[in-house]
Amino acid sequence: MEQLNHPIINPAENNSDEIDLTELLRKLWVKRNYILKVTLIFLLLGLFVALFSPVQYTSTCTVVPQSGEDKAGGGLGSVAAMMGVNLGTAMMNEGTLSPVMYPEIIKSVPFTREIMKTKVIVEKSNGKPIALQDYYTDSQYRKFDLLGAVKKYSLGLPGVLLGAIKSDKESQVIEHALSSDSTTIYTLSKDEKLVYDAIQASIQIEPNKKDGYVTLGFTFPEARVAAAVTNQLYRRLEAYVSRFKTEKLEDNLAFVEQSCETARKDFINAQNRLAQFQDANRGLTTASALSMETRLRNEYDVTFSIYRELATQREQAKIAVKENQTILTMVNPPVVPLEKSAPRRSIILIGFLFLGIVVACGWVLSAPYLKGLLREIKQEKIE
Repeated sequence: MEQLNHPIINPAENNSDEIDLTELLRKLWVKRNYILKVTLIFLLLGLFVALFSPVQYTSTCTVVPQSGEDKAGGGLGSVAAMMGVNLGTAMMNEGTLSPVMYPEIIKSVPFTREIMKTKVIVEKSNGKPIALQDYYTDSQYRKFDLLGAVKKYSLGLPGVLLGAIKSDKESQVIEHALSSDSTTIYTLSKDEKLVYDAIQASIQIEPNKKDGYVTLGFTFPEARVAAAVTNQLYRRLEAYVSRFKTEKLEDNLAFVEQSCETARKDFINAQNRLAQFQDANRGLTTASALSMETRLRNEYDVTFSIYRELATQREQAKIAVKENQTILTMVNPPVVPLEKSAPRRSIILIGFLFLGIVVACGWVLSAPYLKGLLREIKQEKIE
């Protein structure tokens, strides 16, 4: 009989993963005191960050944009089609901006400059209204930020030194840019750029495409100021959207008036041609004369219909320009927040605790391999 040679199975090979895992746990248990010390250091660092992080409050409001559908667009479109002109979708609405464009408006320099001028009363201004720009540029109005100072002169020290070296050169460039004659190109000074970045970092805007509303918000160390700036954001955004709509309505009115004047002249010319033909051919009953009269009368009817429709559109366009419509409807006004939005101390502590455990365990497991690698490198150099 044929003997089957069965492979010899080594139990150690089957349990290699379990042995490796056990070995890892053993190494961690041996170094448990080191892991606890590192974790404790990270926990204390997290406690420092949680306690000394500046308190922030966030106030929000919800606004609903009006529909940009123009009630008069259908009539104007039909007239344009009769004239053989395709106005496109841009002329078929009142010129209301899509909410998707609101974040781009808020990011713009002109808009942010208006927010910089917002008057606020902070705790250190002693009841005196100051511009929001003054708060960010003058340290006397701000509370001392210990954590920020530590970051600035530790991790941020290279940036501080580079900024001090380049400050003179940058100021010269900015002055040169400001002295140039430009009406559409905006320039920011060094202080304005810092304020711009701080304000943009504090603004929250979230357009909801599905439900058609927009959420605005502002974060600030003082609750009442956060609500005041949020309200100003709404007012300025409404003014920008309203201004855009007014310009589009005025352009639409100018277009309708020009088209109406052209249609009036065409109507008068068609009317005169028909009257002259009827006066010159009174009593004629020939087929050619009747055919010509029919053609002139059709031209008269078409030009009259166009002129009458455009005259109606002109009156509607005039009314639309004069109407003072609300562009953004506030459905949830900004309220002074009672609870702070930052720092979230429990999350900070849990994060640093987890980070400490990961760093400590990672070092314990990787240290032997790193030491062996360094030893091999040194031996290679000696050889």
